[in-house]
Amino acid sequence: MDETLDVHGAKAVAQSMENELADYVPASGVSSVEQLDKGVLITCGLDGVFQWTGHKYLTLSRPVDVRQTVDEIEQRFANRSPFASRVEMTQDGVPRARVIGPAGSSYSLTLSVDRSRIEIFSFSPCFRLPDDMSPFAEY
Repeated sequence: MDETLDVHGAKAVAQSMENELADYVPASGVSSVEQLDKGVLITCGLDGVFQWTGHKYLTLSRPVDVRQTVDEIEQRFANRSPFASRVEMTQDGVPRARVIGPAGSSYSLTLSVDRSRIEIFSFSPCFRLPDDMSPFAEY
């Protein structure tokens, strides 16, 4: 858990990482970008400790080499402390880059099932939610 973060700081960290991962996708293959403004909280397994979840979508104007993008992300984060990275395969056989960060954070980039967009999912570092904030609200 990161004691220095609140929900807004955790969201900023996660969205910043979404943007960083999106930068690995060749801009010439992207027709539009959508970063969701709001996300929900999920528990980190400890009472009162949560992480913010977010999504960013890059609609493709032409096919991109997802394997190359995923491999580049994996290589860049493999030796970038405090991160770790790996390449996974989705159930439909598409490579996915997974970046594991500090305080339980996790980020992934893969091609959508219909192959029309790149999907980036973020799970912020875990943080303590104040008692006066609802874990069921969108932030």
